[in-house]
Amino acid sequence: MKVLSAKPSEYEEIQRFLEEAYGHSFNFFNERWLKVWKKDYTDFENILIIKEKQQIISLVRIFPLMFIQKGVRIKTAGIGSVSTLYSHRGKGYMSCLLEESFCRMRKEKYPVSVLWGDRHRYGHFGYENCGSNIVLRINVRGINKMGIKQVDAKRYFGQSEALEKIIDIYNTNSYRKQRTKKDFTALYAAMGVATYYAEKGKEFAYLSIASSDSGAQGTVKEYGGNSELLLGILKYLNERFGHDSFVLVFPDMREIPDILLAASSNWEISKSCMLKIINLKETLRLFSQHPDFHFPEGEEITFTIKDGESATIVKQQGILSIREGKGRNEIVLDETGMVRLLFGTYFWAPADVDSTTLQMLKMFLPFKFFVWRMDTV
Repeated sequence: MKVLSAKPSEYEEIQRFLEEAYGHSFNFFNERWLKVWKKDYTDFENILIIKEKQQIISLVRIFPLMFIQKGVRIKTAGIGSVSTLYSHRGKGYMSCLLEESFCRMRKEKYPVSVLWGDRHRYGHFGYENCGSNIVLRINVRGINKMGIKQVDAKRYFGQSEALEKIIDIYNTNSYRKQRTKKDFTALYAAMGVATYYAEKGKEFAYLSIASSDSGAQGTVKEYGGNSELLLGILKYLNERFGHDSFVLVFPDMREIPDILLAASSNWEISKSCMLKIINLKETLRLFSQHPDFHFPEGEEITFTIKDGESATIVKQQGILSIREGKGRNEIVLDETGMVRLLFGTYFWAPADVDSTTLQMLKMFLPFKFFVWRMDTV
């Protein structure tokens, strides 16, 4: 099987292929996923395809992403648009494309790759659920209990002054994707999203919610700014569209303002995405820079991916280092097990880990990985 990179001249063919493979409506991808599938935004070199008789029969796209995770920049390869024509499924085309994508990721020195999908489909390739999001549900009763009044919210339709304020607020988030101004513009213009904002004196707040035609009523995809104004916008949406309940997602409990937590009727923990480790040493090096990372003096732990690489964390004389190869306190896991250990939705370790090593692991694991719903691919 020959894997090719797509060409700009194949743009229309790619759109029709995706619509057929997924059963979506005409022009769905370049309208729903405007930020990545509008022709001007399409990165053809990272679209991998297999053809038969000059026809695209299978496709995978790599999305280069840069995430900031509490001050640490994480170069990440997103995987999306995984598709094969129905008539050609079960022939190994997708496995071929994904393996080629992993080769390219290693060559481009990505530490991790992310996608959103099914464990049975992607677990075979080393992807596992990761990250712990706090899903907060706020209903009108809770908003009223806080004494919040409806605000005069405005719909965002490209107003430049409002966009600048939204960008400033978004960039204060501890966990976020690095975006250009062009990215922001495309995100808020995409099908299925409606963005509202409100101002009161010097205070400002905004939120992007699933639009009424999307079928995901009450799902808040992004938000920021003054918490009371946020609740006021929710009250406005309740009065105008009859939304009685709203869902907001946070990286962890410490990121939730008190008034929003008090207004919530319920919260629960969910996964953030699925993750695959491409380079174990680099992954450990980057996430050990997180301000919440703690490792005991004079100790070391070796992480080994079965039939793969090993990397060891060592701390001597106050200096933390990550080195290739094996050392003391080795933990050997398959690919998905290593993701579960390092990035699980809760702390987990294999049963055969000794008690001393277990206590060390609990000092810094699991690593946090958060992706806004607007930044999924």
